[in-house]
Amino acid sequence: MKLKLENRQIAVYTALILAVIMLFLPGSSKNKYRFEPEVMAKTINEKGDQVSPQDLSQWIIEGKTDYQLIDIRNSEEYAKGNIKTSENIPLENLLKRSTIDTDLSDSKMIILYSNGNSHAHQAWLVLKAAGKDAYVLEGGFNHWVAAILNPEPAKDSSDDEILKYNLAASISSYFGGGNAVKSTDNPVKSTDSKGSGAVKPKSKKKKLEGC
Repeated sequence: MKLKLENRQIAVYTALILAVIMLFLPGSSKNKYRFEPEVMAKTINEKGDQVSPQDLSQWIIEGKTDYQLIDIRNSEEYAKGNIKTSENIPLENLLKRSTIDTDLSDSKMIILYSNGNSHAHQAWLVLKAAGKDAYVLEGGFNHWVAAILNPEPAKDSSDDEILKYNLAASISSYFGGGNAVKSTDNPVKSTDSKGSGAVKPKSKKKKLEGC
């Protein structure tokens, strides 16, 4: 199992390196590919690279169509649980130049998510270099499950806290609550390189991990 995971991580990093090389080869279409580390670093420091689960949930409920939501996990993980309106383009396929040039919108926001943050940020770097208006879902699918599908109970009985919880509960209900993760006996584990995480409803009282 460990060897299989290591081989998969090697494949992901190889795809990332090849994607960057291909993007900057002479003759890149439209000469639109460029790497600006200072600009990217500033964006990351100011958290301008992230979309919060709360904002995304509102956009989905409102029916906004000015973004493309992409789940970069493998098809098995996607089938176990995913976010409404998302499409599944595994990371290895997403980083192909043909995918970037033909399947990703030039006019819409591109919002990426994995189980945690690290793989999505790797893809974000490539897409930003390719000139895409790319963002990462803050905390990934694990954080979405914790923040949107299983909101924290009201901290006290004050009107504000109860109102806040009722709003969060109604949003959770819209997305299916804990039932949105189709298999809680076989939770989704993060394939991101810096750790692993199980996606479970908070009713199980288990801590979500992963990056």
